[in-house]
Amino acid sequence: MDDAGGSGERASHRAVPLRARTRGAGALAVLAEIAAQTCSLVAPRRCPCGHEGTWLCRSCRALLHGPPLRVDPSCDALQMLTAARVREERRDGRLLPAGVDLAPLLPVLALGEYEGDLQRLVLAWKNGGMLHLCRTLAVSLAPAVDRLVQEAGAAEPLLVPVPSRRGARLRRGEDHTGELVRALEREGAGRAMLLRATPTTAQEGQGARARRRRRIRLEPSAARRVAVRNRPVVIVDDVVTTGATLRGMHEALTASGIEVLGAVVIASARIPRDPAARHGRRVP
Repeated sequence: MDDAGGSGERASHRAVPLRARTRGAGALAVLAEIAAQTCSLVAPRRCPCGHEGTWLCRSCRALLHGPPLRVDPSCDALQMLTAARVREERRDGRLLPAGVDLAPLLPVLALGEYEGDLQRLVLAWKNGGMLHLCRTLAVSLAPAVDRLVQEAGAAEPLLVPVPSRRGARLRRGEDHTGELVRALEREGAGRAMLLRATPTTAQEGQGARARRRRRIRLEPSAARRVAVRNRPVVIVDDVVTTGATLRGMHEALTASGIEVLGAVVIASARIPRDPAARHGRRVP
């Protein structure tokens, strides 16, 4: 009887702290909400889409949680010539017309198309001071990095951000792609590796042909630091349009003997209209 009573007494002692912890957690949640509501009187919480009362509404959050899409077939600057025919040819029972065959230089995965609410979200993060979105974007991009690694059967990659020009960094107050790869590292997607690299030309005001010829200068000592680690690289950027910047990064890295698995971006200016190509079932 004494043992039973002692056992019941010990159980009751364990239960009291648990209830206290539950009440404490509830009280902290209430205090956090009161603080947030009070702060919102000075700086109203507003989603990039305009929805008030939250930093990121449910519908905008859903834009970031779909499966990553293969967008490299829509990037003109990434297309490489693989074959050319001056006349019709029959191959494997198929009649191939005269022309050329193209294949992307590297796989590129995006969360969606750069339009509507996703475009507003990216602009709010880059230029609108909504730096708190960085972690949410990193959580959403991490599966895309994992997919590239798994498809290549590679080890944990180094995450290399696309460099931005000094004027853009000063205007924004931060290196936003650098912060994104650091957030990806905290999510366990890979190891952040911020390289000293310089775009040789700006993208603003350039025509499509000039943008395709964009080059990136990689500091030799930075390239050597990556090479000695003997790890593959995943390039990280915010938006891809023609793919010229990704091509420039790929050329700079591979010229230094560094293996590039592919690139991940938040949004793409265009996405393939063929569902099979978007979901990677036509991988070159």
